Amino acid sequence: MNKVFDLSSSAALFGTPDEPSLTVTAGATPFSRMYTDMTSHAYHSDREVLSCSMLKPLLISPAHFQASLLNLHSSSKAKDFGSLVHALVLEPQQVGNEIAVFPGLADARNKDYKAFEAANPARLVIDEPTFRKGLLLAEKIKYRRVRGRFFGDFLAEGQAEVSIYFQEPTTGLMLKVRFDLYHPDISFDLKTTRHSTSSGFLRDANDMGYDFQAFMYTFGRSLYEGSASAKPFEFIAAESDEPHSIHVITAGESFMNNGAKKFQEILSVYSSCMAAEYWPDSGGDLVAEIDHWQAYSPKNDWKAALATNAALSV
Repeated sequence: MNKVFDLSSSAALFGTPDEPSLTVTAGATPFSRMYTDMTSHAYHSDREVLSCSMLKPLLISPAHFQASLLNLHSSSKAKDFGSLVHALVLEPQQVGNEIAVFPGLADARNKDYKAFEAANPARLVIDEPTFRKGLLLAEKIKYRRVRGRFFGDFLAEGQAEVSIYFQEPTTGLMLKVRFDLYHPDISFDLKTTRHSTSSGFLRDANDMGYDFQAFMYTFGRSLYEGSASAKPFEFIAAESDEPHSIHVITAGESFMNNGAKKFQEILSVYSSCMAAEYWPDSGGDLVAEIDHWQAYSPKNDWKAALATNAALSV
């Protein structure tokens, strides 16, 4: 994994039967390239170049990274709904190719639903109520004001689902990032979330590595553009359930600095494990201790009640 490739030929790196050629634009730094028409399938199928989602498990352990390579595309109702909203907002022209809408309520026991799934193996199957819910949220996202303008205006001015490949200067590793929306002035990432508040979203952001993502994407973009000043990175965090609160969250300085630390640590761990050909797990030895605020403190209120009861019983 992560050999040195000649990226001057997209066909050499990405020449698959489905995509014999791609539109490629050379970046400002060696080996940096932008692909504006690479499909999500082609991007995620390329395991030779490391992506953000591939690297995140290294925050747990090298062994978790190795294990995740076998299961990068796990599915759930929340993830499927997120994929639906992404398609409706960012690539509405592709919805018919990527989404199949079942005319009714999804039920895995229903023979008609099972037959519909079997007839659409290459598309994400969504039932009609979920599709309507996705449409409502997509429209609300487009009319959410961002910096005084509708987000739909940024959609019209930018490019959705843009992939950038770049070489990290210190380690020489080839990395890749895929922007939800690559706007001339801002990098946008669309997230669906269970949270109704921005504080709730941010509580998950650290554990889910959104700071690492924001830094890696911004760093890759800066290398591609040859820019000394980083473009702002903004999350559009949309609540999945009604009333579909939508938060615009800009990655601030401390958020990005934390992501930079994770980025440096991840690449260091990856390079060390590659050199050693050893990928240890997170198991270890530990003496269990507790902090002072965790120490047990007896609750004595019941003792007074017990004494009072005993006195009344005499």
